[in-house]
Amino acid sequence: MNQWIKNEHVRFASLGQGSGSKTACVVDNHQYSLLCWLKWFERTKTPAVLVSIDFHPDTDPAFWLYSYQKALAKVTDPLDEEAVMAEQQRVQTKLLAQMDACDFESVAAQMPKMNNDEQINTAMDLGILSDYHMINCMAAHHYASGTHYLVPEAHFGDLSDQMFQACGFDLSILKDAPIILDIDLDYFPKPSFDTAGGIFKQLVRRSEMVTMARSESYFHYLKNEQERTFTIDQCEHACLALLNRCLPMDEPG
Repeated sequence: MNQWIKNEHVRFASLGQGSGSKTACVVDNHQYSLLCWLKWFERTKTPAVLVSIDFHPDTDPAFWLYSYQKALAKVTDPLDEEAVMAEQQRVQTKLLAQMDACDFESVAAQMPKMNNDEQINTAMDLGILSDYHMINCMAAHHYASGTHYLVPEAHFGDLSDQMFQACGFDLSILKDAPIILDIDLDYFPKPSFDTAGGIFKQLVRRSEMVTMARSESYFHYLKNEQERTFTIDQCEHACLALLNRCLPMDEPG
């Protein structure tokens, strides 16, 4: 077993049966989803489009926090923003240059320097993803590559068609691209998996793989006060059960 799987408690769960089956990769810390996406890229040699459902946008630049801390320690005057930014960019560029999407270990070696909101743009930089659609509870924004869709507060934790429509996401945006579905369990302030509608089910069925981040500290911080007995394990199991329900079952021969 690879060391990164041991250290990060990565688990693989089989979803569905027969021709409709696929794999879910569950990680404790969201940045390690990058290695699951990389494994898919190694096999297919095709960049995927990510659809992520998360409370936070999780789209900081690659190694932003690590490079910022290194820059503050290196420059003569930490209050010189221009010097800090230049040094930060130098560190980020150096780290990215040491990573090769065709060499798994070169990426895995840099993971201890990555924070849990930097995995998406790192994957974009490495060519593992061609685009992303970030459905989140904090910000709406359209970039040259990548779009943030803001979930209205009334729909936090919701997976209904009404939620997707309210934030402006439509399946037609994806066209025929290969999809990776990514879910952060901190999106669910309470058990709300029975809200899943046709759009979410189609996302599950269309996805080549599913990644799920437990993000336990954020999960506990964000969950509703009246749901104090709702545990991260219960949330994970309920989400995996929902994913299974979304997949068609092969008829017996």
